[in-house]
Amino acid sequence: MRTVLVAAVALLRALLATPSLACPGADAPCALEGGFYHAALPQGPARGLALFLHGWGGRADAQIRARDVVEPLLRRGWVVVAPQGAPRRPGDRGGAWNTALREGRRDDIGFLRAVMDDAAARFGLEGAPRLAAGFSGGAMMVWRMACDAPGAADFYAPVAGLMWRPLPGTCAGPVRLMHTHGWADKVVPLEGRTVAGGALTQGDLFAGLDLMRATNGCPRDDPDHHDAPGPFLRRFWRDCAPGAALALALWPGGHATPRGWADMALDWVESLPPR
Repeated sequence: MRTVLVAAVALLRALLATPSLACPGADAPCALEGGFYHAALPQGPARGLALFLHGWGGRADAQIRARDVVEPLLRRGWVVVAPQGAPRRPGDRGGAWNTALREGRRDDIGFLRAVMDDAAARFGLEGAPRLAAGFSGGAMMVWRMACDAPGAADFYAPVAGLMWRPLPGTCAGPVRLMHTHGWADKVVPLEGRTVAGGALTQGDLFAGLDLMRATNGCPRDDPDHHDAPGPFLRRFWRDCAPGAALALALWPGGHATPRGWADMALDWVESLPPR
């Protein structure tokens, strides 16, 4: 009996010392300084951490329920993390990302790095690969991270969003980035448009790709590979600086994350050699 009690006490101590797994799910956010996030765990062993950022005015609890994005990632063994953007105004249940780096607003690069570190510690993923992805305004934040903090994640996969104009003259260092965009997108068209009553202008995608080619040390001429899986038309620049890669995936739709995006993005991630 004494042996059983000792074992039970040891198990209880181990559980108390382990980060709680109670927060995954749409109704139980994981809190940390500056905000919170929702998480979903795969059924089997986890192989990586996938961050996905909602669009302007979005909510993390809705994003973690986005089946076309989340379920393929879970099936392939990735923990999915959906952080909440800061409120746009008092009482706002949605949120936005500080993509313009405005003073007085949350430092979202720092916040998102803290989210990934917290999730890695909580779910036993220290040293596992990290994928930073997002849609629309979330994609703009992913581009900002890739440009200003390239070491925050191992892979970047923005969908339908770029940084604001003027684009920076240079980025901090080489990254592995695949951008996905709808050919018929009218909300964030390929060439960008002016919004917010003329206060902000979206960046031109091809200017952004040119910036990233220079950052990654890729050839400025034609990409070294093309393919067309399913609805996607893709271009790849692989003859870049060591550890860098760049890809573009266009599809015929509008402002949305296309069905099949998650598997396509992970196929790209898994096709790249180890750093």
